Amino acid sequence: MNINTTEQWNNIAKTALNSIKELGAINAHVIEQLAEQQLAVLNTCLEASQKEIGLANETKNPQDLIKMQTDLMTEYNSKLMGIVQNTSKIMSNCNKEITALVEKGINTVTQG
Repeated sequence: MNINTTEQWNNIAKTALNSIKELGAINAHVIEQLAEQQLAVLNTCLEASQKEIGLANETKNPQDLIKMQTDLMTEYNSKLMGIVQNTSKIMSNCNKEITALVEKGINTVTQG
């Protein structure tokens, strides 16, 4: 093998390693953000359950309880939809980052 070929293989290996590192960083960040979203869902559900138990203890009238539960469900549905929207943004950003990484790789290959 001549020096030029060896140099090319070294450049390919470095580029591949850097791409793997960048992809790993993207994955780690996305996993961290998704874990935060899961925790938010869990906390929201626990909070709603706790409030529902409180409602059941506060009222003896079934009609009032149903009305309060409906209001509670509406409130927490809104909170959960916010979490779903955040999760969608996280996944969209991940898609953009991976697309940029692939485009960068393609540009490197076509220019090199």
